[in-house]
Amino acid sequence: MNESKLTEKALLAILVVVLLYAGAGVLWFLNSERAWKRAASRYEKECARFEREEKLISEKRKWDELYDSEKAAMPTFEAGKATDTVWMRKVEDLARTNLVLITQIDSGAETEAGDVLELPITVGGLEGSLEAIVKFMHALENTSEGMFDVREMNLRPSQKKGYLRGSMSITCAYMRE
Repeated sequence: MNESKLTEKALLAILVVVLLYAGAGVLWFLNSERAWKRAASRYEKECARFEREEKLISEKRKWDELYDSEKAAMPTFEAGKATDTVWMRKVEDLARTNLVLITQIDSGAETEAGDVLELPITVGGLEGSLEAIVKFMHALENTSEGMFDVREMNLRPSQKKGYLRGSMSITCAYMRE
């Protein structure tokens, strides 16, 4: 009787070990499947990124030519010459042409951005109709007299019916000789 209990215990122990190994195999399989899916997803993303970068590299000449043409069109000033009055006058002229009233305009400090210099201009006290402000922004972005970029704009209804008032930040780009 003692021997049968011993064999039963041995068979039970073997069965437990086999079940534990089976459980470990199932867990390993489920975890590895998830890991493979994550790895496959990352691989697909990296392949897409590689293709985009490869396309950009193959278009290097095109982008260099576009950069050179934009750089050639950029206004150039003498070294040391103050540019803030020039840019503020151009902004005010474009505003006046597009029926936008500017009551306050200030310039910031000149900063370098690679080959290009940038001058931030803060326009406070801006007032005009929505159509006039849109035309003013369009004129800023598309004028041949300089390179302007509207970085920030805050508008609210004015006391005058149909008008908006607010402020905007404009950046002027240029080069020095």
